Amino acid sequence: MRSTLSIHVTDLCNSKCSFCVVGSPLYTKNTVGVEQIRQFLSDNAGQDFSVVNLHGGEPTIDPHFLDILEHARALRFPEVHLQTNGIKLADRDYAKRLVDLQVRLFIVSLHGDLPSVHDEQTHTHGGLTRTIDGIRNVKALGAQVRTNTVITMRNVERLPQICELACELGVDHVNFSNIHPVGSAFFSFDRLVPRFRVMHPALQAAVMIALSQQRQITLEGFPYCTMPGLESLHLNEHGRRIRMLMRGQVIEDYDAFMNETCRKFGKPCQSCDFRSRCGGVYPEYVQYRGWEEFLPTQNPRRVSLPVVRE
Repeated sequence: MRSTLSIHVTDLCNSKCSFCVVGSPLYTKNTVGVEQIRQFLSDNAGQDFSVVNLHGGEPTIDPHFLDILEHARALRFPEVHLQTNGIKLADRDYAKRLVDLQVRLFIVSLHGDLPSVHDEQTHTHGGLTRTIDGIRNVKALGAQVRTNTVITMRNVERLPQICELACELGVDHVNFSNIHPVGSAFFSFDRLVPRFRVMHPALQAAVMIALSQQRQITLEGFPYCTMPGLESLHLNEHGRRIRMLMRGQVIEDYDAFMNETCRKFGKPCQSCDFRSRCGGVYPEYVQYRGWEEFLPTQNPRRVSLPVVRE
């Protein structure tokens, strides 16, 4: 099981995604202190954490970001993963500096295959072009790239095309995330959040494209019963341990925290054969739409999909 030290670097971002789960568009001032991050890294050095995962907001715009990378390298953490919108990676010299500072995996937000889809949701004019250039730069430098696409009403019909774009760019791993309707997304629920029955066929098509191109593909945050036939692709199926520093709070087990505090189970879940494996449903979703579309799965038919490991 891979152990990861996960750190929220900043509340601020140079995008303003309408579905941002940490609420970055609402922040005008960063609440995260760099000394707390440095101390968290120091306290956990030498404890078998193989990865430091940095996220935000957008870590690359933080004035202390490079110092944090230098500190992680000095403490001999084997590698760094960076969650980013990829905009600053369009500068090849900057991208090379990050790779030289042991960033081995770039987890890049890719929310559309066209500017009219991606940029409209991130509110960044020219954002998609710079993100694509950033992906190309870090791939040329020998780093791995995982894209993350949050599924919305705006991009759900474009999931196969988004996957095709990722494959054309040489992306190693494609991840699709179920939208967590909190913050501004909760108040725009009807405009942003598609039903699972709409997502499923588009995801199936995207999965087949990724597998035909020998790419790793995963699903994140989906109740198992809503994605029949794709059970082996859920991130819940992959063992991992994540200790997270989030705005001053240390979360010892991030996956357990999400399951216990950010998701819930209802009456349909009680007799479902996936109950012990499924993470549950975001409560904001059932608050709007109820439990009617969630049906317990009995004696699930196992579908063996080839999985390309990182």
